[in-house]
Amino acid sequence: MLSQNPENHMDPIWQMRMRTLMARKKSMEIAQIIDDALYDYYVVERGEDVPNWRYIKDQDWWLEYLDSLGIPRRNP
Repeated sequence: MLSQNPENHMDPIWQMRMRTLMARKKSMEIAQIIDDALYDYYVVERGEDVPNWRYIKDQDWWLEYLDSLGIPRRNP
């Protein structure tokens, strides 16, 4: 537990922790919005599975993704 009193909203440590928590919460909300948008686009509109490229940290994911769709790599 915090040694500081959470009732004291002027405590600098409490303020720092709350800023950190709010930033994490906002980041999670944005990630959820992106996931929902990808799901809607791929599954609902196109009837396909959501590609795994969002979670892969591979540099060549885009080229592999284009190959899997049968699109030339140098597609303008």
